[in-house]
Amino acid sequence: MNNTIKGIIIVVAITSMLIVGAASMVPIMQNSFASQDHTTATTTSSPATGTLVIVLDNPNSISTTFPITVTGNNPQPSSFALSAISPQIVTLGPGPFAVSTDTSVSLYYSKDCKDTISAGQNLQCLITTVPPR
Repeated sequence: MNNTIKGIIIVVAITSMLIVGAASMVPIMQNSFASQDHTTATTTSSPATGTLVIVLDNPNSISTTFPITVTGNNPQPSSFALSAISPQIVTLGPGPFAVSTDTSVSLYYSKDCKDTISAGQNLQCLITTVPPR
């Protein structure tokens, strides 16, 4: 790619940053330009990980937290405390994964708590407490 075309691409990217906002463009620019090598012009256009948002629906006690473990292809983070106040975002590589907890409380897990994720895919795992009988 010659320097004129690279210059035009940079001008377009900077103009887009001014219109859209710098915070939303930085990841796009990193993926587009960071992976180029000097022998061949290759770019990375899609992320290598998927995103899993884990939400706790606990109508009985908002202050309770549960220890959560995520297994799969390099989940980050793989274990954490989850409360109804703040969801947890986990990134992980493509493939099968599962969300679990070690608690005596009865829980219901949505389908996306044990599934397969693809690179670039976004899923939501909803964990709901089951009221005592």
